[in-house]
Amino acid sequence: MKKLYQYLLISLLFLPAAGCSFLDVEPFDDFTDEEFWTSEDQARSYMYGFYPSVFAGYGTTYSSALSIIKPGTNDDVCEQDQLDLQPTVVPVTSSSWTFSNIRKANYVIHNVDRLPLDTAAINHWRGIGRFFRACYYSGLVFTFGDVPWFDTLCVVSDNKADMDYMYKDRDPRTYVDARIIEDFDYAMQNVRASDGQLQINKYVVAGMASRYLLREGTYLKYVKGETEMAEQCLTKAKEAAELVMSSGKYSIAASYKSLFTSDDLAGNTEVLMYRHYVDGVLAHNMLTINFTESQEGCSKSLAEAFVCSDGQPVYVKNAMWVPRTYNDFFTDRDPRLSMCIRPKYYIKGCDCKPFAYTYTGYSWCKYMDDTRASKPEATWTGAKNITDAPCLRYAEVLLNYAEAAYELSLMGKYSFSQTDLDKSINLIRARADVGLPALKISGGLPMVNNVTFDDPMRLTIENYTGETPVDELLWEIRRERRVELCMEGFRVNDLKRWKRLDYVWNDCNPDIRYGAYIVLGNYTDRDPEIVLEDPNATEGYILRNTAGQRQRPQARDYIAPIPSGQITLYESKGYHLSQNPEWE
Repeated sequence: MKKLYQYLLISLLFLPAAGCSFLDVEPFDDFTDEEFWTSEDQARSYMYGFYPSVFAGYGTTYSSALSIIKPGTNDDVCEQDQLDLQPTVVPVTSSSWTFSNIRKANYVIHNVDRLPLDTAAINHWRGIGRFFRACYYSGLVFTFGDVPWFDTLCVVSDNKADMDYMYKDRDPRTYVDARIIEDFDYAMQNVRASDGQLQINKYVVAGMASRYLLREGTYLKYVKGETEMAEQCLTKAKEAAELVMSSGKYSIAASYKSLFTSDDLAGNTEVLMYRHYVDGVLAHNMLTINFTESQEGCSKSLAEAFVCSDGQPVYVKNAMWVPRTYNDFFTDRDPRLSMCIRPKYYIKGCDCKPFAYTYTGYSWCKYMDDTRASKPEATWTGAKNITDAPCLRYAEVLLNYAEAAYELSLMGKYSFSQTDLDKSINLIRARADVGLPALKISGGLPMVNNVTFDDPMRLTIENYTGETPVDELLWEIRRERRVELCMEGFRVNDLKRWKRLDYVWNDCNPDIRYGAYIVLGNYTDRDPEIVLEDPNATEGYILRNTAGQRQRPQARDYIAPIPSGQITLYESKGYHLSQNPEWE
């Protein structure tokens, strides 16, 4: 097993970057040798090359971890200069417009019969190939919408049939979605229930299917209005989550914090798949970002999204709530707040030791065990961090289930009940170090401790979007997702699929401009380098957004343009590649 870990780590570390388009021809010398498909070990070693792009974890070196904390523009991170959503013009190239991994997956799917294995084993490895193809296509359709579907290998030749296939125009999004569902279905039916540590099994497949199909189903519903395919995606997302839930293999871990601060996640009951790091072999810098590097800081919007310890949103419990100290802010709150954001303000110009300052006062700590800060280890600096990265958690699967089930109920396709909450969100709330009251339903309204409520922030924000406001219970289901998965890289895609990018627009959500509320008199021995919302005041919310403010998001911000270079390439070969209408 130790050798297997080392082989896996080394293969992930030296995986070549994949940024070419499907029209770029790669040498097949390294995996078309007749001797390659001679054993299951050979097949497994080839599959390792797919892992980093689907289970990236904290990435490697300096830049990758930051992309998890700040994955594009969202309402969790407070920025000094709010740039408009990207891109703003049609680019010539895009690293996202790539079919190289799909080509590799197709190679596996169509060559796996060469293995000297029984039918079940061959179907397992074909299922792994189809799983990866489904994951890559899920990313492509979410980014670009319509894309060409390739389920056989492109042959590079002057033959017209080969050229027609290689340069075919984009297939309809819903057609590709149907193929993605078929791939996930095949993988869930054929991939082994267990295949060893750090190996994909059918429950990993199902968990990822619940992630991608929930994302696609809600995007189709809210952004595209494609209700028929939306229903199919959401139904399959719910069923995939149920496959994991009924397995009996996973449960919510007692410690939320340990999920993100452990050097070894092996055996953790909540983790379906993780990325393992080893000193001197593979490392990251996520812990460093939480420890010694200055931070942008989270927004008032995120920090106030955590409910009170009695389960009520902060402005339900006190409509005039203004916490004048950090004790006022952090006391009597969802315990996950203090596990993700340090229960003290860390302000530039003030004494922040042993941690770094943050521009909003709110300091990320989710990925660090602060109790060990007085004796940091060598692996806590630079890009030497070796804490394991949970890539797929049971808590996410439960959240996917709850949201998919409720969305189906809003479409009249499922009867959502208290049972659905009890076997999903309420298991997360009951975590040993969280212990929030169960979320109940009463008359269609959310309820805790026999008190129904409607967060006043719901309509305050929702009425600005121009869309039909989400109802009270869906607001709470989305809140639970936001806080449980905060800073794990989901938020910007969630806003896109809900058609809620207006949340990153100041007029709709002014709380994205602000940080903590501070009283300057509490810092008389220091000189806080901050700007308050009222520069003449002696106390108030830190105004982080002091530079440019973005324009209201547009329809084109929900879909990426097809790179102009690809369109030109098609034209040069006598073919047509269509552009998304929002970018024409």
